[in-house]
Amino acid sequence: MKVITIGTLKGGTGKTSTLFNLAGLLAEECRVLLIDVDPQTNLSLNCGVDITIKNLKTSKNIFENGEATANLIFKSPIKELPNIDIIPSSIGLTATELQLISQAGRENILRNFILDNGATLSEYDYVLIDTNPSMGVINQNAFLSADSIILISDISLNGIQGAELFITLWGNVRKQLRKNDNIKALILNNFDKRIKLSNELMEYCKEDEGISPIILDTVIYNSVQIKNSELEHKPINILQKNSVILKAYRDIVTELTEKGVL
Repeated sequence: MKVITIGTLKGGTGKTSTLFNLAGLLAEECRVLLIDVDPQTNLSLNCGVDITIKNLKTSKNIFENGEATANLIFKSPIKELPNIDIIPSSIGLTATELQLISQAGRENILRNFILDNGATLSEYDYVLIDTNPSMGVINQNAFLSADSIILISDISLNGIQGAELFITLWGNVRKQLRKNDNIKALILNNFDKRIKLSNELMEYCKEDEGISPIILDTVIYNSVQIKNSELEHKPINILQKNSVILKAYRDIVTELTEKGVL
């Protein structure tokens, strides 16, 4: 089982849609558990989970009472991909974050949860964790738990600077927590080769000492098909079986495999 967390410090980069569609591809042959710790609950909504269900168990229960995994998993929300399960998120995680500030060992809650529920989680090949754009306590849990962190940036100066800032901030935090560097990849999203800035930023990333070792050669082009996958609650490999955008995602899976992330 590999634990992979998606991260960014800038909103709107396509982080959640990238995770959603990568999960769809992985689920063609592997068992995948998604854990949504973003209070915006976008990954849960993408999967078609009704977060208004009364007494719905969510990742909030992990951080507040350490509930057993079996009670939290929402089974096969996407009928075409029964290998995907999810622990959905809750908007209440924002309040939970504040409660954790004074708690001892607060950065290790999710990692301990994964260790304590190893028997159940060992049924999965991948655990993919979605976060919000911050370096808050709950996100630190997600990053600390990860074998690999994948950063997502859009084609903007703010996005690239956000990736650089993430590398610096997480470097400081992980050293205090005695964690080896686990940032393994950077994916550029919303790429548009018609725009001069896209190619300039790509070249900048390939020359930057901090980014060049982790950036993938494959980019995800700006496409309405990705937005449609969110609205239809189905990954791109279900909706667009022969599309150019699907090929890009498959190439990303290949690159991530070659890097040892997958």
